[in-house]
Order: sequence, then structure tokens, then C-alpha cells
Amino acid sequence: MPGRFSFFTKIVKLKLIKIVSHNSTSYYIFVDLNRSYDKEPEFAEPVHNVTVAVGRTAQLLCVVDNLSTYRVAWLRVESKTILTIHHNVITRNYRVSLSHNDHRNWVLHIREVQESDRGGYMCQINTVPMKSQVGFLDVVVPPEILGAESSSDVLVREGFNVTLTCKTKGYPTPKITWRREDGEPLAIGNWQNNMIQDLSLSEKIHKGAHLNITKVSRLHMGAYLCIASNGVPPSVSHRIILQVHFPPLIWIPHQLVGGLLGSDVMLECHTEAFPMPVNYWTKDDGAMIVTNNKYLCDTREETYKVYMKLTIRNVEPVDYGKYRCFAKNSLGETEGSIRLYEIHISSSDEEEMSTSLTQNGKKQWSQNFAEGKQKTSFDDEKDNKLGGEISNDYTKQADRTGYSTSSTSALGVFRKDLFCLTSFSGCSYYSS
Repeated sequence: MPGRFSFFTKIVKLKLIKIVSHNSTSYYIFVDLNRSYDKEPEFAEPVHNVTVAVGRTAQLLCVVDNLSTYRVAWLRVESKTILTIHHNVITRNYRVSLSHNDHRNWVLHIREVQESDRGGYMCQINTVPMKSQVGFLDVVVPPEILGAESSSDVLVREGFNVTLTCKTKGYPTPKITWRREDGEPLAIGNWQNNMIQDLSLSEKIHKGAHLNITKVSRLHMGAYLCIASNGVPPSVSHRIILQVHFPPLIWIPHQLVGGLLGSDVMLECHTEAFPMPVNYWTKDDGAMIVTNNKYLCDTREETYKVYMKLTIRNVEPVDYGKYRCFAKNSLGETEGSIRLYEIHISSSDEEEMSTSLTQNGKKQWSQNFAEGKQKTSFDDEKDNKLGGEISNDYTKQADRTGYSTSSTSALGVFRKDLFCLTSFSGCSYYSS
């Protein structure tokens, strides 16, 4: 019978294998002896997440055991784009390449990584059903300060409010801190919110994109650094110079100065102003004093402070009188006066004076204390005009104590036991 013959012919080519017995019933399957059954491929380890800086090369590794005749492919998860299949690169992205080792390690290379490459990447094996694993590529970007959106150098009038701004970009989002370039703490301002104490730096810093200063003063003047960092080197900084404009102010350490005939005498006048003022000396008759054989005008500038010193050589009777110092800028002007008077000293007292109290071979005296019957008040109070309030919030306490607007002195007998030596280093007091 042809039908039966055909059926048994097929049985001869197959092997009948018992696989299970249940309730006295046996179950069998036929196995083709001409076909080899290999173990299916498996992932030996997960595809690890990778973090790489923009512009570098990223490598994602897929490890497969028992691949046999199966195929491995790489896909982009978000766009479902096929990047590679087995040995072939499918994508047209020239930055993508593939390497493999013994059909076990399959490495996806992405050169010159861009932020757009951030996302999931799938390693897939074409089994039925399909097997796959996903690794995530994180692209970090170092901080960058956006100059067009950040503050440039700022100019503001004293007493007004000012805001310094620093805009950045990067991934992760950069953190912004503010510091003064000169190392001074930011606590001298009137802003208190968002202030923290950084013990490692022993100074106060400010965090945030904006630095708000209320009622700015001359003490806030200087260079400020906005520093951006997000853990991806390098950190970057932006320098902003804050200039505070205010009218001139004058401080005179000694408004009454005594000098011996034939000696050299120095007069001092200190000013504060910004923009930097024009500074000069005049005699009481209004004639401007310039450096020559008789006078030496010395000026030293320090930020918004100016130290003016006038040396009068070989004092003569005509040199005694009132001298004025002036400071002028675009916001105003001010002046101060110093009276130079003659010191009378007996020959015996002069011999007792130490010869060490000389400079350039000439004695220099400035009366600090004198006593006698007559006590005269000068008009220096109205002559020394100040450009602004002294006892305000804009001036350091240490500075305020040095300002003076009036002076009185007794024109009597000079006391040799208490006098002041005038020199360029300041005033030193000596007593016997």
C-alpha cells in the first residue's frame, strides 16, 4: 500500500524520543537526527552606561556567548535607527564604527561625540524571540560663560543699586560662585541673602547667576570674578570691573604745621574721588604751585585714593601763611587748607634736639603741642570743604576717625618734650 509505505519511510529517518509520562500515558517527540541543536546565544554581561565629554570618543561594549550563526546588531533607541548589523556599518554617520573580537565582544565606537548623541543604544541578537540589551550614553559639556548675556564692566553712582549678571551653559547645569579678585570678602555689601561661609576659603562667597548690591559704595569698587563649574574640567571665570563714581572728599592730617626758618617742611593732603580727580596746590593768593627748586609736589594714587604731599625747601619768612589743596572731577570739587607758621626756638633748646631728627641735612618740625597764655582759633573749618558726608555707611570706621574740619592751637612757647617730626612716612611722636 503506497500510503503506508511512505509514512514508515519517514519514521525511519526520525528518532522517536520519550519526553514525559503522566497518569500511565507517555508522550513522545520525533527528532531529526540530521540536524544539530546548538545552545542559543546569551549576553555574558550587561551593556554598561558610558559617560564621555563632548568631542571625545565613546565606546559601548556588547559581550555575547555562543553566537554561532546568529547575528548582532546595534540600534539607536530613540530614533530606532539601525547602526550596524554583524560586521557591517549601516548608518551613514561617518563618526560611527564597529570592532569585534572572536564573535564575542562587539564594540560600537562613536568619534567626536556631540550632545545629540546622548541617549540609549541597543545591542540585539536575532534569535526568536529577539534578545536585546540597552546601554545609555551620557554626553557631558564643560561650562561656558555667555559673554553677550553677562555683565561687562559696570559704572554706577555711589548710593545706587547694582546687579552683576553671569549667564552660563553646559551639562550638567553649571554652578556659579562670585568672588572679589583682591580676596576681600563680599560681606562688605548690604546684600545678605544667599550668603554662605566657605570654611576652606575663610571668606564669604555668593552663589547664583546674579550678584545684587544694594546702595553701592566706594568700598565695593574693584574686580569681581564669576566662576562657573559643573564637575567637567575646566572651570571658567568671567571678570567684571565695578567702578563707583562719587565727588571728591578731602582729609588733612595736620591743618596747622610749624616750621623753622631754613628748614624743609612737608604738608599732606589726602583725597578720595572717582573718576580720579585733578589734584593741585595753591598758595593763599591763588597762585598754583608746581615742582621747582623751591617746591616738590608728590602725588601717589591708590584706586580711588590720592595722597598729596608738598615739600617746601629752605623755608623763608615769605613762605609762612596758608596753603590750599584742591581735588576736582566731573562730579564736583573740594578744597582744604593748611596754615604754615614759624616756630621760634631758643638756641639752647636747639642744641638739645637730637641730630637724628633731620632729613637731607635740614631740620623738619611740625608743632603737635604748645602751651601759652594765648589760644587762637583759625578759619580752617570753613576752608576745608568736604565732598560728602563723612559719617555715612559708605566709609570705613577706621577712615572716618581721621577726618577733621577744624583746628585750634596756642601760639606760645614751643615745648621740646613733645613734638612731631614730619616726614614722608607719616608723623612720629617723641617725648622726653
